[in-house]
Amino acid sequence: MNIFVIEDEPPILREIVAIIESFHEDYQIIGTAKSGQDAFEFLKKHGEQVDVMITDIQIPVMNGLDLISYTHENLPHILSIILTGFCNFDYAKKAIRFKVFDYLLKPVDEEELHKQLRKAYAAKCADYMRNLPEEADSEVPASSQTSSGYQLALISLGSFPMYASVYNELFPELWKQIELSALFDRYPDLKDNYWIIDGLTLAEKTLLFQVPEHTPGDSGKILSRILSPLLKKNFTVTIAIDSRFQGIRTVHQSILNLHRFINKQVRLEKSQLLFCEEAAQKTSEETDLSSFHPHCLHLSELFVQKKVSLFEAALRNYLNVMHSQNLPTASVYLLLQDLFNTLIRASDNALSDFSRDVQSTAGDVLMLSDSYASLYENLRSIFFSLFESMLKEDTLLTDKTNILLKIDAYMKENYTQQINTKSVAEQFNFTPAYLSKIFRDYKSVTPADYIISLRMEKAKELFSSNPSCKIKDVATFVGYEDSLYFSKVFKKTTGLSPKQFLEKVK
Repeated sequence: MNIFVIEDEPPILREIVAIIESFHEDYQIIGTAKSGQDAFEFLKKHGEQVDVMITDIQIPVMNGLDLISYTHENLPHILSIILTGFCNFDYAKKAIRFKVFDYLLKPVDEEELHKQLRKAYAAKCADYMRNLPEEADSEVPASSQTSSGYQLALISLGSFPMYASVYNELFPELWKQIELSALFDRYPDLKDNYWIIDGLTLAEKTLLFQVPEHTPGDSGKILSRILSPLLKKNFTVTIAIDSRFQGIRTVHQSILNLHRFINKQVRLEKSQLLFCEEAAQKTSEETDLSSFHPHCLHLSELFVQKKVSLFEAALRNYLNVMHSQNLPTASVYLLLQDLFNTLIRASDNALSDFSRDVQSTAGDVLMLSDSYASLYENLRSIFFSLFESMLKEDTLLTDKTNILLKIDAYMKENYTQQINTKSVAEQFNFTPAYLSKIFRDYKSVTPADYIISLRMEKAKELFSSNPSCKIKDVATFVGYEDSLYFSKVFKKTTGLSPKQFLEKVK
């Protein structure tokens, strides 16, 4: 993390720099300045390379607030930490409108500075996970150093985490059972050696771990030893560790590499702990999926002939073949799409409406299956719905419409409770995948997204009718035990955080 420090008193400036350089984290001082004008000139040339700016408020020529205002408008990626004394603390609060990251009181406390930089490091890591940093500037005075002693772990939930909807309601409850911080509580000496950062979807979290200096033995196994209890959970957890981490400015590419790695490695109903660098050294050939296509053709013949019992037996055998070959879930996903498309072609366009839904249906089936047994049941229910579509009997269509109306009414009546796709499916004796399929046909959204829309509309109504209400109370009322998770979903849905929405209402 590249840090720029501005302080007009040389002894204090030297002290801050010395403290930061004493930390073992991935921190580099890439510039210092003693006046606002010098700082302004540095930022014009090298601002894209600055991650964190620590500045006093009262500095010559251009004060710290003017600098922060400039970065806020022109270099919004920079996190600003202000230095202030008790006497001008009220003045410092004006910086809030420029979204100052935090403040430090003079004289600078080493422990507090360490705490603020750790927070900033996590924030920048999360930022670079989602966005590539600008190209490095060769004229930056302090050359960037290669980080060593860091490990990056991507922890994914579910049998098909890479497909998981950002709104999937199953994952928050699973994360509560994991409690990543609790794993490190057993090692008090490591309390400052890790960062837990939200992943790109609710199915994943990123863990950045700094291996302690002078660690005896194989330092690469420390993190795996800490995380290994996760493999004993009663749901699928995939952990990929990469010890080649080169600093937060490379985290975006590192995460992409881990995504690709997990996508190739994750197996249905099997938790795994994998080392990315070890797998990179292996030259394993890609699985040839063409040998599975005859199974699809045989299933399509039985499907068109409406031989339901034989079709069920052939489907079970097909999944057993996949299971016996220990296929990655990503390959199973492709094979399911191939099967669906083969049936569509064989049905002489009788299933043309389904052709637009193949990828999402295959993904939902995998995401809602935690074993090959549940995968079979979910697929079986999907194919029964396709049999119904081919028969086109008015009685069946009428019955389905009535059921969907009842499901719709049930969700509207119970969305403030702890309901999700699985619990609603159980209420109506369906498999989750079948409910997701027929509900998407009915409403053009998944059950999970429909429940969220009902909750968010009610939340907006409550905020609008009573702007003084507490966010936590509204979250609880509309079915969210975790107010932070509620706030994330609210912002994703409306574009505004609950606090911003309330300010707009007021």
